[in-house]
Amino acid sequence: MNPRVVKSGFYLHQRFFLVLVAGVFAAILAFIFPVLHVWVLWLLCLWGVALVADLFLLYGFGNRMEAFRNMGEKFSNGDDNPVEICLENRYPFPVRVRVLDEVPPEFQWRDFRLDCRLNAGERTEKVYWLHPVRRGEYVFGKLRVFVSSPLSFVERRYSYGEEASVAVYPSFIAMRKYELLAFTGQHFGNGVKKIRVAGVTTTFEQIKAYVQGDDPRLVNWKATAKCRQLMVNTYTEERSQSIYCVVDKGRTMQSPFNRMTMLDYAINATLALSNIVLKKGDKAGLLTFANKIGTSIKADDRRLQLNRVSEALYSQQTDFLESDFEQLCIAVSRQVHNRSMLVLFTNFETVTGMQRHLPALRRLARNHLVMLILFENTEVNEVMAQPARRLKEIYFKSVAGNFILEKKRIVRELRKAGIYTLLTEPEKLTAETINSYLELKERGRV
Repeated sequence: MNPRVVKSGFYLHQRFFLVLVAGVFAAILAFIFPVLHVWVLWLLCLWGVALVADLFLLYGFGNRMEAFRNMGEKFSNGDDNPVEICLENRYPFPVRVRVLDEVPPEFQWRDFRLDCRLNAGERTEKVYWLHPVRRGEYVFGKLRVFVSSPLSFVERRYSYGEEASVAVYPSFIAMRKYELLAFTGQHFGNGVKKIRVAGVTTTFEQIKAYVQGDDPRLVNWKATAKCRQLMVNTYTEERSQSIYCVVDKGRTMQSPFNRMTMLDYAINATLALSNIVLKKGDKAGLLTFANKIGTSIKADDRRLQLNRVSEALYSQQTDFLESDFEQLCIAVSRQVHNRSMLVLFTNFETVTGMQRHLPALRRLARNHLVMLILFENTEVNEVMAQPARRLKEIYFKSVAGNFILEKKRIVRELRKAGIYTLLTEPEKLTAETINSYLELKERGRV
């Protein structure tokens, strides 16, 4: 943002009012003791001269304070995003600076304030962090800078810039973090762990000469006889598999966790997973639905596919209506012709609610590999972890236990129906989703 002074204002410093109160008490004392009248008069005159000098210092040199706000064009939802305030003192004397930035009202940050002292010609940068919890456009107001001289009787207010907007997108910070971790050959979650590979799905790549360390089981004896030296087959991971992230936007996805809805957690995980899918050489696609089908992006591995997915996720909103899984089955049968992996982000709170949609999920699982991701209620787990000392607490703990058992039964019923089901906490959703995809890929399921 380029610095531009909108206008300059005049304000009285707190020290002015302290001196004024002291002067009132001195005048009262002079009225009681007339001998002090001359001294009080001289002190008030001296204060008046200092006040005029302070005004000259702040306004006699023109506009000598420069400031501007520096931030990214996009913010990452659910992450800490830096905002930098750059200040430069062009006065020939040190000043005290108080910065009030008009932060977007969505953050409800009403006591924002930055204080610093700048020497003559000094330049500094102050950084503060904003943590958005919903996608959309956020509007910053003007940057207000209050400057006072060493006398500090008055303050000069500088107003910089015009209103500036920034778009909050799905968490691209988490996307980059998980991309780095995924390609270290390790998986992640609460800790770092290796996953034992139960089987290997490979595609033939080439025949090459045997070197020490190659698997003897891969020796190609026909090529060895022709070349008169040991030759081995080499294989590579299967690529170009279609991976669709299917996001439920219905009523059940509106539950909040740490001020973010489950839909926002699902969207952040979708972006990170799509990035890993493309980096692994597979095709990433997107499908959203509620009572009707929403956004649909065909699985592809083109270079701009991730941008298309990100822009589509930016505009997704929850719906208060019940999600229609029958419509989802119809849309998948029409748009996804080859066997693909469907990563379905949804939530069921009761076994009865799950059973209403189980026939549709079974039809999806007959033609595709379905990975169903459900959310674990961490607040219920916290209730169970607390000791119960009173009858009311025992009752709440009993209800919480029933919720947990209901969730486990839902997972058990889905797995019994042949649907790969993952139950995870919202904060661990992205890591667990990517772990599951990589594990299924290494085991040859994808």
